[in-house]
Amino acid sequence: MDESHLTELNMSEEVYDTDQFFTTDNQNSENFDSNLELNSEQLEHVDEKQTDAVIEKKTPPQRNETTRTKLPIARIRNIMRMDPDVSIVHSDAVFLVTKATELFLETMAKEAHTYMSLNKRKTIAKKDLDHVINNVDCLCFLEGAMDF
Repeated sequence: MDESHLTELNMSEEVYDTDQFFTTDNQNSENFDSNLELNSEQLEHVDEKQTDAVIEKKTPPQRNETTRTKLPIARIRNIMRMDPDVSIVHSDAVFLVTKATELFLETMAKEAHTYMSLNKRKTIAKKDLDHVINNVDCLCFLEGAMDF
């Protein structure tokens, strides 16, 4: 570009009065404070969303209360496979056996606790389990199982 063309460009540019872009100091500080509060609220909102997303990614999916077991399913599967007559063990069957075992043990423990507390003791003894087996009708099939 030649020199004459550059001077035409410089002359064609308008010079703005910068005072029109700036207001008084009080208005600027008020605008700045309100913008700062607005931006910090938006930032907190974004941070909450990001935190929730990170928490969702890190926490394993929660199992339903009906599928949660207290006894180890893998160990019960191994016990079931020890039977020579059993060739295939389905996961539904293992789950049902696990839940049934839990309910059975819970019933035995509650009944034994009842007899233990009637005798004003703090520990469950073998005699409490014998008493449960002999006195609870649904557990009468266990008679003689504790004789060892």
